[in-house]
Amino acid sequence: MRELRFSVTHDELVAVFDAGRVSRSDRREAEALGLSGPTLEFLCTVGLPSMPKAEIAAPGGDCLLWGPDELREKGQERSGETWNWVVLGNMPGSTLFLDPATGTVHSSYGDPSDPGQRIALHSDVSSLAYTVYAVKKALPGIAAAATYEQREEMTEEIRRYIDERDPLVFADEDSEWAGAFDEIALGMWI
Repeated sequence: MRELRFSVTHDELVAVFDAGRVSRSDRREAEALGLSGPTLEFLCTVGLPSMPKAEIAAPGGDCLLWGPDELREKGQERSGETWNWVVLGNMPGSTLFLDPATGTVHSSYGDPSDPGQRIALHSDVSSLAYTVYAVKKALPGIAAAATYEQREEMTEEIRRYIDERDPLVFADEDSEWAGAFDEIALGMWI
């Protein structure tokens, strides 16, 4: 498995979200879901932040997310390459899944087994965590901006920084984050 794209600490996440909005995986439960390497370490030590428009959590522990066994029990079994993907949470228009084999985070607008209904959204969990962190951290400044042009400039700066490190995040013009950053510039997230 490859190196993670972003460096963010648990303490940095907690400083922006508070401890109740940052979840970490229980190591045994995460390993049972097939997670390993840098993905496992990140989810167990740093964790994933959550906010109203990006409700996500690290798998395992007390979070209400489901692995393959729970999905099968709910009659939502997947097949093919997505059979073991783990649900990380939801954004307004999609569900986020983690592929334990590659560490890639996918966004699905329906059945994740259908390639036409999903896109690779983040190269790894650090990219997901950092993107949510960067948005939340920037929102007070964006809210204080007097004009659309100022908000757009601020969001574009964040977008460029993320895009330099993980081009997947904005690669698809219909991705959740492409739409979200447009909404943020319009003042819809503040």
